[in-house]
Amino acid sequence: MKINRYNYGEENNINLKLIVAIRRTLIEDERNLSARLSEYGITLSQFSVLEPLYHLGPMNINSIIEKTLSTSGNMTVVIRNLEKGGYVTKKRDSEDGRVFIVSISQKGYDLIDNIFPEHVKEMRRFFSGLSFEEKKVLLQLLKKVTGYQK
Repeated sequence: MKINRYNYGEENNINLKLIVAIRRTLIEDERNLSARLSEYGITLSQFSVLEPLYHLGPMNINSIIEKTLSTSGNMTVVIRNLEKGGYVTKKRDSEDGRVFIVSISQKGYDLIDNIFPEHVKEMRRFFSGLSFEEKKVLLQLLKKVTGYQK
């Protein structure tokens, strides 16, 4: 008789399986996206900075960290490399000289203009196993779990 040492009760087992499924989903998405981004010569971290700048406009480094769920140490390197590549510019905030405002450059806009339509198509393919209604339900459920309501 096989003994299951990993039975923590039905609800706990489902919770564990949910976490694994969410992580696998994210890892698969990041693997696919990283491969596509490498064709453009940028990293996933760089794309994660360019994307909110592209859609939301200039922001300070703390806002970028919040949007990308990154760390400050890593963000400094990512922004520096984007600056070197000519994809962003960084200026001191006129109201608070301790703060830097990062803006996407024309070269950055051009890059994301090329990448984003392909990214949208890939997201459609990635979630093609779900109906539109299932996607809306999944989104609401994930928001409920995390408390994130935007």
